[in-house]
Amino acid sequence: METRDRRSDGTDLEGEEHLDDWFTRRLQSQGIPSRLGGTPTSRMLAVGGLALALLAFLWALSSVGSHASSSSGSPATTPVTTPAPPANGGGGGGNGGSSKQHSTMTWKSVTIDVLNGFGGQGAAASAATQLSQKGWKVGVTGNASGISSTEVVYLPGHRKEALIVAKKLGLGTPVAIAQATGVPADATKGVAIVLGPDQLSHATL
Repeated sequence: METRDRRSDGTDLEGEEHLDDWFTRRLQSQGIPSRLGGTPTSRMLAVGGLALALLAFLWALSSVGSHASSSSGSPATTPVTTPAPPANGGGGGGNGGSSKQHSTMTWKSVTIDVLNGFGGQGAAASAATQLSQKGWKVGVTGNASGISSTEVVYLPGHRKEALIVAKKLGLGTPVAIAQATGVPADATKGVAIVLGPDQLSHATL
């Protein structure tokens, strides 16, 4: 009875060698040189080791790439510096609004001219003396005509002063000189009291 050599693990050596020879002859018949070396188990281990090495390399590349992208993904922030306000508070060139301060206008600061508007002898000069004695600043005296009641007249741009004078003397609303009948436009330099027949009898000196 013929016995065959067996490996210590129970595999048939002769059958395995016949299979390798048959596979080699098939490759040679197709013109492919046979370079099979080692056992199938060793070839499988070599291929498995190569695959593991390739996977480890790919993992290392992916981890390095993700770290670089995360570090470069956050933009650098540039600090913004807010300029300090001017030391003088920006109050229009440092004047602090002092240029807007004006002295309050009063009746004592207004110069008034006195006009005789009804023709009474020396009426303008007499009224000017009375006003001066009461603290008024009197300018020039002159003549007008056709005035029935004492009133205050003014040139353009002097309405504010005329209102102060009229209120102080109690003579009613002042009249623009262009609307005052019988009063020449050049009879005053700003504000004038034009005397009627009542003169200053109704004025509160």
